Amino acid sequence: MFNKTVQTIRIQLTKIKHVLLWLIGAYLAYRLMLNGYRKFDPDGMWTNAFIRWGYPVWFRIFIGILEVGGGLLVLIPRTRHFGALVLFAVMTGALVTRITFGTSLNDALSIAFNAMVFLYLATYQAENLKPA
Repeated sequence: MFNKTVQTIRIQLTKIKHVLLWLIGAYLAYRLMLNGYRKFDPDGMWTNAFIRWGYPVWFRIFIGILEVGGGLLVLIPRTRHFGALVLFAVMTGALVTRITFGTSLNDALSIAFNAMVFLYLATYQAENLKPA
C-alpha cells in the first residue's frame, strides 16, 4: 500500500515538473522572441548596439531570426530541445559579446542564467526522447 502511494505521488510530481519546465521555457522563449523581433527594427536600440560591437547588419537580422525561431521551437514539446539548443548558443554568444565589450554584473548573470536554463531544457527533453 505504501509503495503504491509513493508511486502515485512520484507520477504526479513528474507531471507537475513537465508543466513547470514548459512554463519556464515558454516565458523565457517569449522574452527572447520579443528581443528577436526588435532586432528587425533598423532604427531600434539593437541596431546601434550591433554597430557599436562591430557586427554587420545581416548578423543582427540572423540573430533575430534565431531568437524568434528558437523561441517558437521551444513552445512545441517535440522540438523543445532543438529550440533550446539554438537559444543556448545565442545566449552564449550574447554573453561573450557583452563581457568582451563591457556589461554590468546583473546583465551578465541574467544572460548566463537564460543560457543555463535553455541548456537544461535541451538536455532534459533529449533524455525523455530516449527509448526505454
